[in-house]
Amino acid sequence: MFYNISLSVVIPVYHDWQALENCLLSLERQGNGLISEILIINNSDVPQPSGFRLPLMAKYFQELSPGSYAARNRGIAEAQGEVLVFLDADCVPAPGWLQAGIDCLQSHPDVDLVAGNIELTFATPQLSPAECFEKAFAFRQQQNVANGVAVTANLFVRRRVFEEVGPFNAELMSGGDFEWTRRATSRGHRLLYCAEAVVRHPARASLSALAGKARRVTSGSQALYRERGRLGNVRRVLGNLLGDVAMLLTRQDMTWRERAWALLVLVYLKGVKVAQRCRLMVPGAERRGLPR
Repeated sequence: MFYNISLSVVIPVYHDWQALENCLLSLERQGNGLISEILIINNSDVPQPSGFRLPLMAKYFQELSPGSYAARNRGIAEAQGEVLVFLDADCVPAPGWLQAGIDCLQSHPDVDLVAGNIELTFATPQLSPAECFEKAFAFRQQQNVANGVAVTANLFVRRRVFEEVGPFNAELMSGGDFEWTRRATSRGHRLLYCAEAVVRHPARASLSALAGKARRVTSGSQALYRERGRLGNVRRVLGNLLGDVAMLLTRQDMTWRERAWALLVLVYLKGVKVAQRCRLMVPGAERRGLPR
């Protein structure tokens, strides 16, 4: 179905130009002329590679303020569309993704935000320990939406929501998507999950990549909720461990090998988060060299 609506796709990028190229190629194949503009926000002081090809409807900006949420805010400020669509640079939209997301949004006039499905892709059929963990726990978008939040790797938003709620919290290096969507839903803006609007995202394949993400997420949570106290920090990290284990035991789409590795990596990452929370109790630590 064709809608007379202007659409702006916002994509922050941090050095990952090869992945962005794949993302843009998939966007060009969406068809129907739905996209009014694509805003590429380079969140680095390194310019785009020479010879990098941008689609005709793409606009390029450079945002030097650190963090993907600062980059997304720049995209929001520059966008002209009535609906803003957020993607990560390493996402590859599946055929029909855009049409499905817009159909879901426009067929529900009371819905202001649509969170699409995020499917993981893996390098090889034999998953690494990190990939086993990702398969079990990464991008649980449907569950997130049930809790009133969503990630920005696949998110459709009516512009009026930003006009009322405001932009992302650019001070956060992680967790800003959850903070913003919870802010929106708490003010009465309805968030809907759309299983048919699919993007594919590569799973993190190394423990070091997972540990870096765990530290960023922990730092974002610490800053967002102004958490203090070592005992409370440990309780927050370990509080849902039993629920995660129970969920793993019921995953029929995972082999026992995959479930075992996912559990071991889960315990390891819990330790990483506890250590990071303790480190952040040192005054000024949140300002010193946290990983992106």
